[in-house]
Amino acid sequence: MGCGNITRGSSANCENLPAGGTRARLILINTDDLATSNGFTEDGDGKITDINVLAGRAGYEFTGFRNDMKNIDEVVNPAVGLNQFTHQTAWVIYERTQLQKNNVERLARGRFYAIVELKGQEDDSVILLGKSVGLEIVAGPIRNAHENGGMFTITLKTPEGEYESKLPQTVGTSYSNAQTIIDNVVAGS
Repeated sequence: MGCGNITRGSSANCENLPAGGTRARLILINTDDLATSNGFTEDGDGKITDINVLAGRAGYEFTGFRNDMKNIDEVVNPAVGLNQFTHQTAWVIYERTQLQKNNVERLARGRFYAIVELKGQEDDSVILLGKSVGLEIVAGPIRNAHENGGMFTITLKTPEGEYESKLPQTVGTSYSNAQTIIDNVVAGS
């Protein structure tokens, strides 16, 4: 079978269309905070069934309002080889304290995995961005005193010149299982 052969179709169900958008919640994990050999456990379908954070480390939760969290996936033609993907997320940080400014400075220098929750609370609503190469901050303005109440607007994306071989993968075997995985990541090991 060729690399681009599809294995299923799709049909719309007008009575049960998935909700669009994202929930105003984002979980970030430093790429250095996962076990290198078994950071992610997957089932046979490619769903992430566990995220293994190193001892003493944890993921960090950012929350907001309405449509604060963004998620964009793109197909990229890398000139050589098969088409690849980039993952991107953006959100507003509703805190202007010095401690959060220090944290934003670290965001500007780090690489992360992001867990984003799509609306709908369905089995495939929670996804992981950056599984292969992580996400980095997009260079450019991050705060304007005359927009968004002077809050920080952060965008993380697949690093320039690097690619993901897959679209963001589903976290958990069900919505409730995904919430358990998130709770465990945020609580740390």
